[in-house]
Amino acid sequence: MRLMFKPAHLALFEKIKAELQPDQTLFIVGGAVRDLLLGRELHDLDFVMAENPTVLAKKLARRLKVGFFVLDDERHTARVVNYDHQGRLFPLDFVQYTGSSLEEDLYHRDFTINAMAVAINDLSKVIDPLEGKSDLQRGLLRACSEHALMDDPVRVLRGIRLAVQFNFDYAPGLEAAMREAAALLPNTSFERQRDEFFRLLAGPDPAEGLQYCQRFQVFETLLPPLVDLESIPAVPPHHLGLFEHTIQTVAHYHHLVNLLVTGWIDPGEINWPIQDVLHNLEQFSKELGDYFSAAVTPGRTKAELAYFGALLHDVGKPLTVKENVDGHFHYTNHAGVGAELAWEMAKRLQLSNAESDWLQKMVRHHMDLMPLVNFGILPNQRKVYRYFKDAGDAGVAIALLMLADTLATFGETLDHNQWMQAVSVVEILLSAWFNHHDTMINPAPLLNGHDLQQHYGMKPGKRIGILLDQLVEEQASGNINSKEEAHTYVQKHLSQL
Repeated sequence: MRLMFKPAHLALFEKIKAELQPDQTLFIVGGAVRDLLLGRELHDLDFVMAENPTVLAKKLARRLKVGFFVLDDERHTARVVNYDHQGRLFPLDFVQYTGSSLEEDLYHRDFTINAMAVAINDLSKVIDPLEGKSDLQRGLLRACSEHALMDDPVRVLRGIRLAVQFNFDYAPGLEAAMREAAALLPNTSFERQRDEFFRLLAGPDPAEGLQYCQRFQVFETLLPPLVDLESIPAVPPHHLGLFEHTIQTVAHYHHLVNLLVTGWIDPGEINWPIQDVLHNLEQFSKELGDYFSAAVTPGRTKAELAYFGALLHDVGKPLTVKENVDGHFHYTNHAGVGAELAWEMAKRLQLSNAESDWLQKMVRHHMDLMPLVNFGILPNQRKVYRYFKDAGDAGVAIALLMLADTLATFGETLDHNQWMQAVSVVEILLSAWFNHHDTMINPAPLLNGHDLQQHYGMKPGKRIGILLDQLVEEQASGNINSKEEAHTYVQKHLSQL
């Protein structure tokens, strides 16, 4: 295991060294050293030095002709807004030592695999006082000190993410320490909790990460309503208890997105439900890739939000559960109650209003397609229009959530005909959204409010809005295709308003 630098990295280091004073030493630290040893792609670089690095960062930004700003005045942290040769953001963060020396700085870090350093004037030597390289080779996650997690409880979430990302084992005693530190998460900012939590959702196996969150009692403080899911047992047709069902839904969702976006599948995982998905939905691979990689608000992708929505989709059930005399459980309006909880949890994690609304719609409408599946009905153009009018852009994510939810509900008892009906419903919805958006989802109105006032003497108000909404729905349904037909419709229905 040795450091592997690309020519672009070496060229960057030469530019940095040109800005250093003769008596200054700069070190690459943290995850970058770890990833260089693993031969992984770098997406940023962190540097530490004995002095306040702000002047150096500013000079480097000037040399690179890019932006610069101070991240933290107190900790003397600055960022150079650098870009790689492909034009992708590749930030360079500079910080002064925590403590009086490099070794003390490394000792104060989170996990040993992140506590290695390399001097940019000697790229052959890894400075590794805590034996992080050995832990990296053994696949072991170990804290830098006994108090590392208590010093910063957000490291619990980071530890879960790293363990899942690298498929590492926890060092003896670390799980107990993470469980203890998780209780102190409220002492940290929700923004930092959110950022680590969403990095976990963006990882290679978000469902496994969420299982560890439950195991280490993270949800008790991060997202308390999720704890109540554990109280709902497996009730037919569900073959799992509610919390396990929820985790399986996230797992299936992640699998479906990866399958449809990348087209790659382990040959050992090919089964008839997956074959049906590929046969009917692979045609939307590129469009789904663009959709899930886009952001509602910069900073988080729709894929990450969708996995969060899958985690929250049944959060309203514990508050609405009723058991009939026949022993059956019912959850009247659990989607509506869950939608309100989803909004509260989104705002708790400091998500934007747009993201919170997107998540709320995902939870509120996650049951909307089930009647079509249960009664063997394929949505016509009117149903498609109404569905997306309610769900908006989140409607695509909800459609795939319905498939993941169905797989998690029935497991091996899944009926092939019911599954094909579900896949067919999703195919129609995705085709409408991606291929017929301008005609079936958001057609350009043939008439506007001015037309109704001019031709029919209508006054501005609610009646005009209602009639225009009806006209657009008839257009989307394929019943009105010209201005003449639109006028005929208005003449026929004007008296009914």
